[in-house]
Amino acid sequence: MNIKFGNTSYDFVPWRPELGRVFSGPFAFDSETSLIDNARPWITPAYVLGAAFDGQQGYFIRREHLAAFFQAHQDVPVVMHNAPFDLAVINTLSPGLDIYSWVDHNLVHDTQLLHRLYMLATEGHTAFGRGQSTLERCAACYLGLELPKDIKDNDGNDVRMSYGRWLSRPPNQIEPVYLEYLAKDVVATYGVIEEQNRRFHELFRRVGADIYGYVSREWLNDQVARWGWQTHHLQLKAAIVLDQVTANGLAIDVDRRDELSVGLQEMREEHLNLLHEHGYIPGQTGCNKALQEIMRRLERRNPQMPFPRTASGQYATSEEALQDLQGVEPFVDAMLAYKAVTKLENAFLAKMGQRRVHPSFDVLKTTGRTSSFGEINAQNLPRDDRIRACFIPSPGHVFIAADYSTLELATLSQAVVSQFGQRSLMAEQINAGKDLHRLVAARVTGKDEADVTRDERQKAKAINFGKPGGMGNRGLQQYAKGSYDVEFSDDEVQELTDKWFLEFPEMENYLSREGDTLAFDVAAWCGLTPTAYAEHTGSTSWLNPMDPTRNDQPHAILGAMFLRTLRDEDPHTRQGEPYDEAMVDFFWARLGEHMGDLPSKLHAAVRDRKPSRSLQLAVMRLVDRRGVFTATGRLRANASYCARHNTPFQGLAADGAKLALWLLWRSGYRIVNFIHDEVLVEVPADSDLRMQAEAIRATMIDAMKLVVPDVRIDVEYAASPRWYKSAEAVFDEEDQLLLWEPPKQVAVDVHVPLATVSA
Repeated sequence: MNIKFGNTSYDFVPWRPELGRVFSGPFAFDSETSLIDNARPWITPAYVLGAAFDGQQGYFIRREHLAAFFQAHQDVPVVMHNAPFDLAVINTLSPGLDIYSWVDHNLVHDTQLLHRLYMLATEGHTAFGRGQSTLERCAACYLGLELPKDIKDNDGNDVRMSYGRWLSRPPNQIEPVYLEYLAKDVVATYGVIEEQNRRFHELFRRVGADIYGYVSREWLNDQVARWGWQTHHLQLKAAIVLDQVTANGLAIDVDRRDELSVGLQEMREEHLNLLHEHGYIPGQTGCNKALQEIMRRLERRNPQMPFPRTASGQYATSEEALQDLQGVEPFVDAMLAYKAVTKLENAFLAKMGQRRVHPSFDVLKTTGRTSSFGEINAQNLPRDDRIRACFIPSPGHVFIAADYSTLELATLSQAVVSQFGQRSLMAEQINAGKDLHRLVAARVTGKDEADVTRDERQKAKAINFGKPGGMGNRGLQQYAKGSYDVEFSDDEVQELTDKWFLEFPEMENYLSREGDTLAFDVAAWCGLTPTAYAEHTGSTSWLNPMDPTRNDQPHAILGAMFLRTLRDEDPHTRQGEPYDEAMVDFFWARLGEHMGDLPSKLHAAVRDRKPSRSLQLAVMRLVDRRGVFTATGRLRANASYCARHNTPFQGLAADGAKLALWLLWRSGYRIVNFIHDEVLVEVPADSDLRMQAEAIRATMIDAMKLVVPDVRIDVEYAASPRWYKSAEAVFDEEDQLLLWEPPKQVAVDVHVPLATVSA
């Protein structure tokens, strides 16, 4: 059969086992299947027909020949679009083939994942969502060709949805339009991978020291050789396992869920009655007006307390905005409690009414982490054991929950060592077996580490996890309250910050703003040149008579002064001299010309020339964007200051955890959930649970050491008949201690060679 795609024609013929190996180099493969069950999309449909193409010759591959075809090409790289799907289809038809061994050896390449990774490297987003990374979209993006998907057969059936009618039929009995559709898909897939490889080569040839976290050309080449373009091999492995996690699902104790729902509804009614007493009835017409009047009364009663406003001038009523009033005003306590209970009911319990839920996952967010969506967000469940205890293992099994201990501090330390070439005191303390939260708390309080209280350790935990991402003091206060229920005074948060930098001096350099680039970038964005300044003010003071060509270039000092003008009511130089009126007018005029780039809620402040820290930060977030690398060689474009400092350690932790997922799954473990640094595994209840848990723990450590070779890695675990978050102890149905307390500190210094991944 002759297939024309673009301006070129290709021949496709049926592959027969006697042909043996027909490709010596990489080839593309695509499968067509029976209809996917929309109600149960995690169920793998039946293979109908496949096609393979190496850029020259194409072959159609029947069901009965599939295993023989891949056995004949067992060491040849294969390219697929949405490889996890095609691999699952192949494995379902021919489980004895062990198609996943191709993935072990990094022989499978996914053009859909590569597109998302390319967009991350060039645009700063991962092209996730309906239609953003389809083969049709990729053919247009990389080849400039249309790949129509609305093709009809002779009976008016939608071709892409009707392959099931040809199940077990040889190619010569299949309507040609179906063969042509399949052939064009596989030709497009091959063309896309060739162009993707070319673009990645060109992109990585051009990157250099201007990218945060870049080490050297040799380093980047090593990472690509090890993990693929943009860590493709890691992402593919994780995507395959996460599809299996979706298929496995999470079992629900519906009776317990119903009991909890009744209790929460009673709590909700209690809080609602309290709100009614204050004249606030959520959801009714006029309720927002009533709420604003109540907030006005509270402000009059508490003039010393902050009452944040929205851009429109109304009182802000989010949990973050009202945190200072908690415990002070009963109305605020009742409203926040009502919101919390309502969220539990609507966001979680309402989705837990069936015996098993099947959460979906996105393998790649901008930092490299995963996310969950669909039937339930399994990665954002409340830490409340009342909710988590509604999740139970399959009959005859127990859960083993295993999670990395302070993982992102270990990966932060590794990034400092391997990407920035510095000595890391944080790494040294971790390797010495220190509890960093207790250590920081001891430095602040002046106590011995053994005498640090739980509350003191909790405060240190907030700063240890909040500061590395670049949070300022105000952000840390909000983060500590929201994530750890810890309240910091201004003095406390400053003291913790100061002691943290004293303890880990390498963090000063890690969190720096990379010299004067921010001020220069601001000047470039807003056109702050000496020439523009002279034209606006009539002053020649910033012109350079020795080198006039520089007068039309952005000036970093003008950029720095511009930022100060946006923040301060009365801006001054470092010497204490006030900015003159003409200069201030120049800066505001320039900002006005670029007002459209800013959030609409700030437009009034720009028009009124009202400076604030919020306005300054908005400009900094807009302008201060550049690329950042993880230690595994994944580039993220257009990252803000916080994103640049968050991505190296968060992305590295995600990569190691994804490797752990793969190794656990390939070892035969049934994984039913994955939450960033934690895996939830079902094991037979009558097995040796200690041995099972230790094997899981060792596998997770081995995987993480592949990307974090210089810093100690710990994993804690617990076994339970319900998914209790706490790893402190394990309980039975009557909440009695059942199994054991997991080891708290076990020194591990194991480096597993790369061959382990591809064994």
